[in-house]
Amino acid sequence: MTHVTASSLAIAYAAGRLSAPLRLLVETHSALRGDVAAAVAGGEVLGGALLEAEVPAPMADNAEAIALATIEALERGAGEAAGLGTAAADPVQAASSGSKWLDEILALPDPLRERVLESGLDWRFAAPGVRRIVLMKEAGAEAELLRIEPGHGAPRHSHAGREFTLVLTGAFHDGIRHYGAGDLAAVDGATTHRPIAEAGEVCYALAVTEGELAFTGLPGLLQKWLG
Repeated sequence: MTHVTASSLAIAYAAGRLSAPLRLLVETHSALRGDVAAAVAGGEVLGGALLEAEVPAPMADNAEAIALATIEALERGAGEAAGLGTAAADPVQAASSGSKWLDEILALPDPLRERVLESGLDWRFAAPGVRRIVLMKEAGAEAELLRIEPGHGAPRHSHAGREFTLVLTGAFHDGIRHYGAGDLAAVDGATTHRPIAEAGEVCYALAVTEGELAFTGLPGLLQKWLG
């Protein structure tokens, strides 16, 4: 089990050290929980105080042009990280195109809801009772929205890297502990588990992985055979 916590992620977010998928995770978690939002705000205040204590560095004559070019590159990169290219999907058009679970999507917290609508609501099969939408990829990390029917979930698996799962609605149990709405599950290569949604409400979760999953049993054999 990884020792990364919501607070440590919030501090890394404030310091600008996270990939785009993990930034989306922290921003969504902040919208769900006041303590996470407070940790982000505290980290930003601390960072500002440290910057003010630094000796000002001389600026180059073309500093303004460099800053504007950097901002433009970051704005282009946001679309690329989401797998959207240069022309992102129109959220209104995506919503009006219809979705079996559109009402559930519209109830998601910002900024996740906007990102999901921009994705075009491209649901893919992940496992029986489980659907996924890939939201963005960057620096080896991938963010996806999961919709898990009660009693369903992922096959038993381990991890090549870290995996963060933020529960948005409903709950799941992975054989180790229970996670409800607002809880963050953080695991790594030392963990093998099988997340299953609990009875009652459909479980929506935002998952960020930093490496491939390694399935056990028959799913693992199929994974190896398919490459």
